[in-house]
Amino acid sequence: MADMTGPAPDGVSIRAVSKRYGTFAALDTVSLDVRKGEFLSILGPSGSGKSTLLGMLGGFVRPDSGTLWIDGRDVTLDAPHKRNIGIVFQNYALFPHLNVADNILFPLRARRVPKASWPERLRAALDMVELSGFAQRRITELSGGQRQRVALARAMIFEPTLILMDEPLSALDKQLRETMQIELKQLHARLAATIIYVTHDQREALTMSDRIAVMNKGRIVQLDTPIGLHDAPDNAFVAGFIGEATLLPVTRVGSHFVQLGDMVLATGRPVPVQGDLRLVLHPEKLALARQDDPLSGNRLRGTVTDTLFQGDSTRLFIRLASGERIAMRVSENHRERQHLSRPGDDVTLELHVQDTIVVPGGPG
Repeated sequence: MADMTGPAPDGVSIRAVSKRYGTFAALDTVSLDVRKGEFLSILGPSGSGKSTLLGMLGGFVRPDSGTLWIDGRDVTLDAPHKRNIGIVFQNYALFPHLNVADNILFPLRARRVPKASWPERLRAALDMVELSGFAQRRITELSGGQRQRVALARAMIFEPTLILMDEPLSALDKQLRETMQIELKQLHARLAATIIYVTHDQREALTMSDRIAVMNKGRIVQLDTPIGLHDAPDNAFVAGFIGEATLLPVTRVGSHFVQLGDMVLATGRPVPVQGDLRLVLHPEKLALARQDDPLSGNRLRGTVTDTLFQGDSTRLFIRLASGERIAMRVSENHRERQHLSRPGDDVTLELHVQDTIVVPGGPG
């Protein structure tokens, strides 16, 4: 757990910031440390407060209370241009009447950086985003992915302490978006820059981040690594928001056991003692058990109600013996396809004890 008593000597420190718009609490006493060189995503649904938090870091939103620190310096009241922050907006905010070079050089001109250094900085920025030879191109002549790279180069050319990204890939098609996710991850590794990335796309956050801060109703409800969030959610909100899990009500019958209908399931982690409980079932964690398989996990009985072919896998929809409806994925390979069940088939599913996750059922 990060020390929240004072600002970190480097990186970003957010201390108890709050922001209200009338009776609506956009941010409610949020504290967070971002390590220098870290890629941290802020993930949450619309209205969760993630864009407000990013706006505060950029200097566009002033907190009602709390402080913001960058590399040990209090920037709470600093204007945006005094924070040494690069920003990549959702719509890129490029100047269509300027060519690529002039767009990228704009921050140097605004900061009155001596012109003697511009050519070398421009060359380095273009090389960094693999746009060498594009300096004289007009913005209107570029593809969506190329425009995104120009926006990145512009955000980085003045060597900012921090780079903020506000859903910069949301306008791209699926295939290009996935390609740019990999390129951004590789670029971050080369730069060792501190990046704070806002998104509502949980798959994007899982793909790119060192850590993820999940927000709900103006608060951070869990801060963890992608694997930690997926495999060890703290509450039902995080469990339902990360991945494609189905959450089923269960009853505690022991420190490591819960009951679902007439089935008793063992859990890898201690079961919470109080409150409503939910079993978290990830489709990819379930497997079709066969008669000759040795018992190595929890067993769930049910009937297949529908199947959906999705290319790399087939999704099975199953009604459990207890009445709940769940989904599972079967890998699209020859071995698994041979045993694929059809609607109407009775099936037994296997769930490893370590994948049997139970969380408090209340909101995050």
